[in-house]
Amino acid sequence: MALLALYTICLAVGILVGGTGMGGILIPPALVLLSGLKTHAAMATTLASFIPMNVLGCYLFHRLGHIHWRQALPFTLGGALAAGPAALFNVHLHASFLNILLALLVLFAAFSSFKPPVQKSQGPSFWLTPKGLGVIGMVTGTMAGITGAGGPLLAIAWMVPCGMPPLAAVGLTMPYSLATALTASWANWLNGNVDGPMLLRVSGLELAGFICGVFAVSHMPVLWVRRLMAVTCAILGLFLLVRSLFLPI
Repeated sequence: MALLALYTICLAVGILVGGTGMGGILIPPALVLLSGLKTHAAMATTLASFIPMNVLGCYLFHRLGHIHWRQALPFTLGGALAAGPAALFNVHLHASFLNILLALLVLFAAFSSFKPPVQKSQGPSFWLTPKGLGVIGMVTGTMAGITGAGGPLLAIAWMVPCGMPPLAAVGLTMPYSLATALTASWANWLNGNVDGPMLLRVSGLELAGFICGVFAVSHMPVLWVRRLMAVTCAILGLFLLVRSLFLPI
């Protein structure tokens, strides 16, 4: 029963990631509670499981016209540069404080997302410029490397309230997540934290759900997608906060 529950969660997370770019933070605690993996192995296996989804996501969102590569490059580069070193230090850090901070930031961004983005007369927000996106990539890549998830969640919750269209934000997280997952997984392999057999099962189920999520959201009105992402942010932020305060892994 425990493994059935785990596999159901993995499938649901794939749907969430395909539709909103978020949901990966549910996997590490599910692996710890339902599969018996230790904390660092769960985080490392989670990050590695995202690689197949992100490869397919880059292809699908590019075909749908939702990846703007001039924005994706600094964002992805910032995340890749930060995730690997952060993952190397993962075994020496306790992520509870960082998870609490991440949860509070995501909750703030979720409630901000319910409001229409402010259109500034002088041009786009700094955070949507190449320099701003590079900073977002580095900050969220650091969190992804340390906690095993949370990078795309915080990045989308950061970019959408600043005025980025929801599907463009999801599209940007695909090459970003691929780069951070690859660099952090390399460090995690060196640390011996990735569970190979569990990785194959988890990534396969995530991939199946991901395909369903991508095609569902591509047929939804933009306002619905924005509200769906805001609600998802709020739920995941609350989950992360409660988990960090009462059920630390």
